[in-house]
Amino acid sequence: MRVHYKRDMPEVKIKVKGLTGEIQYDAYLDTGAFKCLIPETDVTKIGLLPAGATEIITGSGKDHIKLYRATITFLNKEFSVLVLGKDLPEQAMVKAIVGRDILDKYRACFDGIKKEIEIT
Repeated sequence: MRVHYKRDMPEVKIKVKGLTGEIQYDAYLDTGAFKCLIPETDVTKIGLLPAGATEIITGSGKDHIKLYRATITFLNKEFSVLVLGKDLPEQAMVKAIVGRDILDKYRACFDGIKKEIEIT
């Protein structure tokens, strides 16, 4: 599948499903993220169950982030994963991230010149 960049970034629509609902996002494809991330403010809206927490290292230092059990639909395939719940800053261009927990199940070729990704 060939995906064109949106807003000059590699983004794909995903659906995150919990016990009581689901939300769709334009999610940033982040090969440097080890897990998917969604806004923590949406966790209770869709009924995600807590699954502990993890420590991550970012450009701004260490952070402890809560984990939640979710089903993510990515390219028409469902994945049961633990997602990070964190509200990104208002100025962030994205609200959700697809990390390597899903991306590692695919072969992805990023073409920055054409502003597209081929995912197989």
